[in-house]
Amino acid sequence: MKLQVEIVKKVKTGTIRVEFALENEVLGILGRSGCGKSVTLRCIAGTLQPDEGRILLDDRVLYDSGKKICLKARERGIGYLFQNYALFPNMTVLKNICFSLKKRDREGRKYARELLERFYLTDVADSYPAILSGGQQQRAAMARMLAACPGVLLLDEPFSALDSFLRQEMEREVQEVLNTFGGVSILVSHNKEEISRLTSRCMVMDQGRIAEIGETAKIFAAPQSEEGRLLIHGIRAEEMGKENLSGKGNTGGKDDPAEKENLQKQEDVL
Repeated sequence: MKLQVEIVKKVKTGTIRVEFALENEVLGILGRSGCGKSVTLRCIAGTLQPDEGRILLDDRVLYDSGKKICLKARERGIGYLFQNYALFPNMTVLKNICFSLKKRDREGRKYARELLERFYLTDVADSYPAILSGGQQQRAAMARMLAACPGVLLLDEPFSALDSFLRQEMEREVQEVLNTFGGVSILVSHNKEEISRLTSRCMVMDQGRIAEIGETAKIFAAPQSEEGRLLIHGIRAEEMGKENLSGKGNTGGKDDPAEKENLQKQEDVL
């Protein structure tokens, strides 16, 4: 699968302008709160419409402002794991998963049962989201995402609502999903360590623009942009001269704050 994104979207804080292409790889988007990470995901998913540009999945046009094409979210073949999971509260776990099935026949129901087993949800198949633990809710959301057999996976801050113990456990499960998926995946996270461990490519965003993009290992070893150095190593531009003179780098710094942009209604879930 090849995903091509060229979009412009005006928001209250400015204009988001991004352009990148991915092919069967995992991209991590790193940036400060309000830089446009989640807005970019929502434009790709079809839950938010860009103002200009185009989005292609292989040879299929998902969005093209010039040709006035804008496929609905459910028509795009994209799986979206929301930050708050967005499970339907009035549906059981099984019905949440079945909601995303392409075919709701015997074969589809069989696949739903397989997803229940894969994510250890068989015992809570008939339970409602309100009584599930945080980990169970995330597993249910991942199962629903995969039920649609998407060509692209979008994960928006998947661990932000979990405590430290569950975070480690669920990161392993997400890693397994990403490793076995084989298509294009995009992970948004405020945690640079998650980006480092889970992604093969990294895109640093700054005020709606791409500051740099490349292999995750290379960017984390030697970020080329000022924003990348700040987010990854905590190094500000005015400190670069001092570090070059001393031969020491600052490997400290705090994680950038979690983004709070996901305002999508539950009926838009794929």
